[in-house]
Amino acid sequence: MPVADFLGVEPTALGKGYDLTLITHRVVSQTKSRTIGNNWLTPLMPDNGILLNPADARRLGLQAGQKVKVVSATNAAGQWDLGAGQRRPMVGTVVVTETVRPGVVSFALGFGHWATGAGDVVIDGHLIRGEPRRARGVHANAAMWTDPTIKNTCMFDPVGGSVSFYDTRVSLEPVS
Repeated sequence: MPVADFLGVEPTALGKGYDLTLITHRVVSQTKSRTIGNNWLTPLMPDNGILLNPADARRLGLQAGQKVKVVSATNAAGQWDLGAGQRRPMVGTVVVTETVRPGVVSFALGFGHWATGAGDVVIDGHLIRGEPRRARGVHANAAMWTDPTIKNTCMFDPVGGSVSFYDTRVSLEPVS
């Protein structure tokens, strides 16, 4: 069964103009969102990137090391909405690799935090400084499709009942 919105409608229109399928993967040094708090693991892989097959890199005119923004039909701004009028762009570094198939773009989970100690917070009037290393990299979950009928909720897999992690269509926009 194909992915559908809450009313059972397939999101085919959401894929028009977006020629890459967004997936995620894990790396051994950052297996969960909380792993970024481990100071000994960060030097092994200080940040992640946007993995792209060489054929797609050539087709899109992108180079390894180039900065790109991840955008989708339901997040054309390519930004996380942090609340209180704050936004953070989903910008990552292109990693050209044969480890992803053509037509697919992937990013390692566990990077690009805006919370979890990445930013400054004030608690009882005391400023607690964030650790910039926790914010390095990109987290593109905000690009994943949201259900147009139940705003601000991810599309879900009607068979498994879970979030549809591997069906979002995206494009990569070069960042100057």
